[in-house]
Order: sequence, then C-alpha cells, then structure tokens
Amino acid sequence: MPKDLRSFIEANEDLILRVPKTVKRDHLSTLIVQANSPVVFDNIEGYPGWRVADLFFRDRVAQAAVLGTTPDKVTTVLAERLAMPPREPMLVNDAPHKEIVLTGDEVDLRDIPGFQHGGRDPGPGIIVMNICREPDGGAVNFSFTRISPFEARRGTMLIASSPHQRAIYEMWEAQNEPMPMACVIGTHPAYEIMASYSVPDHLDKFGELELVGNLIDERIEMVPCESIPLEVPAHAELVIEGYVLPHERRDDGPGPSQALYYVPGVTQQPVFEADTVTMRKDPILRQHNTLMYSDHQPLISLPHEGLLLARLKDMGHDVREVIYVPWGGTLTCVVQMIPKTEGEVRNVLTTVLGERWPNCKLAIAVDDDIDVTSAEDLVWSISTRVDAAVDTFVIPNAKGHPIDPTARQTGDSPRDVVFTKWGIDATRPPLQHPESRARFERTLPPHDGAVDLKDFLA
Repeated sequence: MPKDLRSFIEANEDLILRVPKTVKRDHLSTLIVQANSPVVFDNIEGYPGWRVADLFFRDRVAQAAVLGTTPDKVTTVLAERLAMPPREPMLVNDAPHKEIVLTGDEVDLRDIPGFQHGGRDPGPGIIVMNICREPDGGAVNFSFTRISPFEARRGTMLIASSPHQRAIYEMWEAQNEPMPMACVIGTHPAYEIMASYSVPDHLDKFGELELVGNLIDERIEMVPCESIPLEVPAHAELVIEGYVLPHERRDDGPGPSQALYYVPGVTQQPVFEADTVTMRKDPILRQHNTLMYSDHQPLISLPHEGLLLARLKDMGHDVREVIYVPWGGTLTCVVQMIPKTEGEVRNVLTTVLGERWPNCKLAIAVDDDIDVTSAEDLVWSISTRVDAAVDTFVIPNAKGHPIDPTARQTGDSPRDVVFTKWGIDATRPPLQHPESRARFERTLPPHDGAVDLKDFLA
C-alpha cells in the first residue's frame, strides 16, 4: 500500500501521543503547545468523526521517523535524497479522499475544525498545502498557506510567503481570470517537506511533488480534481478545490509568525472561493500550530538545512550538522563543524547569512562536541569560547525578514525591510593550532559513554 498519513501514524505509535478524551476545538492550540511530541487528538467536541494531528517535525527524532533514518542523519539523508533525480508522479483515477464529495451549497469551510493559534487571531484558520499551476499548463507550485474562512465557501488566502505562488497568481490576475487552487490536508509528512522547499529550479511538470518519491522511496500517486484542472496527491485526508479570485483583497490576520509575534500584522490578501470538498469518512485534520516551538519553525527550515549542509560540504568545510534552531524563530542558524584554518569559520557564517531563504539573521558556528539541539550546550559554548571583540561580526542594513519586529521598513511592501545580521564563532581554535585547541577540551566523566543509567533501572 502507498504510504500515507495513516500508515505513518500506525508505524510510529510508540512516538505519537494519543489523546482519547474529548477536547474543545478552542483548546487545541494550548494543548498542542504542551505536547512536545507528535500528537493525535481522537475526539473533537462538536466535530464527530474528525481527528486533529500535529507536531510531526517537532525535533530531529520526529523528523527521523518521517525520513526513516536516525536523528543524527536527518540532514545528511535529506540532502542526499534532494539531490537524486526527480521521480515523476503516477496518475490514477480514484483516491481514498473521494469517499465523500461535497459541492456547491454543501460546502462550508467552517465545518472543518480549524482553530485559533494565537489569542489575538481574528478567527479560526486552516493550514493547507496548496497546488496551483501557471496559465496555459505551465509550471506547478506546491507550498503552504492559511485559509481564514469568513463565509461558508469564502476565506482569505495567505499566499505572501511563497514568491513563486505570488508570481503565478499575478499571471492569472493579469488575464483577469480566477486561479484554480487545490488545498490538500493530511498526507504522509514527507509531502510537507517538499511544500516547504523554496528553490525548485530544476523541477518540471509537478513541481516540488516530483521529489516526494525520493523521500519515501516510492513513486507517488496523483489524481485529478473533481471541479478544477489540477491533480492532487491521491492519498490525502481532505482536499478543498476552488479558485483564488482576481483583483479582490480583504484584511487577513493578524496571525502569529514563526518568530512568535503578530508581525507584520494585518495584510491585504486574495480571496479563495471553495467549489468542491472531497474527504475521507473519518478525516484526520493535519494542522501546524504556529505558536511556541512547533512544526511552524523546523518544517519551514528543514529542506534548506539539507541543501545548506550539502553546499558547505561541497565547499570543502568539515560540517557535521546545520540546523535553524526552533527557538530562533527561523532567524538563527547553527552550524556544527571542525574548523581547520583561521578565517574558515567566518567564511562559513557569511555563506549562511547570505542564503536567500530562510533569510538568516544570526549565524552561530559551534564545534563537534556541542549538541546543536541543546540550548544549554549552545549558551555554554558561546559563554566559554567567544571573545566578543574577535569572534563576532555584524552586517548592518542587510535584507531582512518581515517577521522580525526589529526590522526597519524601507519600501511600501511589508517585505521591504532591512536589519543587522550577525555572526558568532563559538568553535574551538582551528586544527592548525592544536595546543590552543586543547585548552578548550570539555571536561567529561571518566568512562563517559561506556555505561547507560537506563541499564541500571528496574
């Protein structure tokens, strides 16, 4: 059987927190924040038959389950699979998510148990993976967005985060035509990695979807939509088909960004009008809570961590890990490496700071004895290995990110901002200075790693 969300949950029951008791929809955000692991809510008050799932990318352990590897190999394996030739999806005629087909007045987006993420959200939102295509059968874009329903079949659609999707929408708008859009919810989590992939220059007919097969080692199946000229993953839980209307804008937001602020606040976004909904009889609503350190931070960054790791290795650097730490709001990237010569670390950090996405503000280099997933290790390394006058540098007035409240507006668009980028070299002295490097050897217990406390417990 093809891999889907249900098979992933079944295969990882030991990792997933199941919540059998009935919960209120309005309590979902705060409960997800507390979960700290992949979680499935089996009963939602007022929404019989629905389940809600989240946090499948919360940390390297969860990410390893998605890729079928170990936590220490996530970025390496991801980089290898992203570099493989694309696998063209296979078209099929039917799909499990067509058990129920709702059309016209049967469609009500408010019947889907989307929820408020932040306390100041104007209303519930639905996080979806959306698919659109350039006019005249051109390139496909596959990315994430949020639908905020304000009527049964209409909602604002936040497409500002995807430059390619914005460009496609502008093509349709220039022709004064509505843009067909398919909104997909609930696939194998590997699809979500590709929906977060922002630089698919070498892909063709199905866009980012052509690399999903490399991540799960099978050729994925796509099925035609019921009412619009697009194809969608056949093994989804729910698909919303419709159109993004031209020349119509409404207030959208505010919604919390991955930096945990209501910045840039209320924006003008296009209007999506739903035409058809297809779904399973007992759908799992896969959502991404945007608060605290949830999937909202690591999922945005994960594919780019793999790409950056491969790039730095190709440049000859002994890089072991690259991670946009979740508690950095996608603005802080940590590189674990062994520096060989003086000046090498600064070259690595400037490369990271120059990446166009996810537009890093703070780049930190640490040595191979530091756990990059540990804030404790990171602070210890900065505190004991950094001379601020020598090991830090700043780049003022660099292209910024609108989610950062310290960014300074320079143009009419919310994306026209600048901020100061900075780098911190928290590594030990390079290999070319072995005596100096030895001074920074961490003190460890005798026989460290030889025994495990768990082996001595009942």
